[in-house]
Amino acid sequence: MLVILHSGQTGVERGAHRAAVVHGISVAGFMPLDKRDELGPVPADIAEGLTPCLDRGPRQAVRANISLASGVLVLVPDAGHPTKFTAIAAVMQAVRSARAPSLICDPQTNLDDIVQWVRKLPETSGSTRVFVTGLRATRWAEGEALARRVVGAIGMAE
Repeated sequence: MLVILHSGQTGVERGAHRAAVVHGISVAGFMPLDKRDELGPVPADIAEGLTPCLDRGPRQAVRANISLASGVLVLVPDAGHPTKFTAIAAVMQAVRSARAPSLICDPQTNLDDIVQWVRKLPETSGSTRVFVTGLRATRWAEGEALARRVVGAIGMAE
């Protein structure tokens, strides 16, 4: 069983959530304790499958999701320079600390390559859990659409 993990933030994570719902993929994850994103409260339909993290702030929720993940899929505008953005640098530091498998993708990344990477992730406790993350909508408006396309391709391959 495939599970898409996210923390409820705008942009990439919302796109991943919406595509997962459309394709019948389970959704889970930790969100910030205050149930907020950069724009205000996380919408109820997004927050419904998420658990508030015990620690405050979005980075703690990201770390909690990384610890649950079979793999971390990071979507950015340019895979050659993912740490150009402070938030992605922090994500990648957490990924390295957790020794989690990760794949950094951008709009030019071949969808079949992403699907194959997901298929190779280990299943644990009956599921393969992919944490899909990236920039928020205020930093990269196109991120949500890319996440929808990527998770849609993963869902269609299931």
